[in-house]
Amino acid sequence: MTARSRSRPAADPASPEGRGEAGTALLDETSRDGGQPPINLIICDSQPIFAQGLLQLLATEAPDFEVSGIAQSVEDLLEMTKRFRPDLVLLDAHFGIEPAQPLFSMSPSVKVILVATADLEMDLTDAVAAGVCAYLLKEQGISDIVQVLRLVLRDLLVIPAPLARRTLRSGRGGLRALNAVERQILAHITQGETNRDIARALNLSERTVRRRVIQVYGKLQVSDRVDAALYAERHGLRVAGGPDGGSD
Repeated sequence: MTARSRSRPAADPASPEGRGEAGTALLDETSRDGGQPPINLIICDSQPIFAQGLLQLLATEAPDFEVSGIAQSVEDLLEMTKRFRPDLVLLDAHFGIEPAQPLFSMSPSVKVILVATADLEMDLTDAVAAGVCAYLLKEQGISDIVQVLRLVLRDLLVIPAPLARRTLRSGRGGLRALNAVERQILAHITQGETNRDIARALNLSERTVRRRVIQVYGKLQVSDRVDAALYAERHGLRVAGGPDGGSD
């Protein structure tokens, strides 16, 4: 790993300095004006130019996000997660979803975001079951990326609409296809509650709720919480009583 001091403007990602000398770049923590602690994140990506470019853009567009390090291997990512206890990890989907699982034992509150190219096929249900909170496309602009990061910090599941529609195409049946727990989850979504809120209300784990939310999206053929809530309202969803069980 190579230590690297934080400075602005950041090094040109196309230059040798911007690419770094090794698979991982560590960045010194700095304090920010206003006394608010920065939102700590780690970028693990197989493309150094993309990672360095994202570092530059975040420094300009979202200075409240502090990149603690850039890793180019899963081994370095695990080491850095254990060391820095990040709030967010941006994980290149090229490495698969398996690296996401050990991150939670190292930093239980960490939120993992998969980052991929638009042509990469991914099973969203498996990704959510592994604990992934969001799916970003490298083709997205920096404003969209920052918006996703902020939504994830609010315990929301974020998936690009085109990818969700393609992946969840097999889910059909509308409200009638939802079981009792899924209907309860949808009812809570219409009330604007987060996955954490729903998990507490239904006595489920947050990871289970994330997986069930994806299943609800698939059965309703929607791609996000807003569309799911609108669908429920249009079809007059009414839920009474408690859930039919607390586990799956």
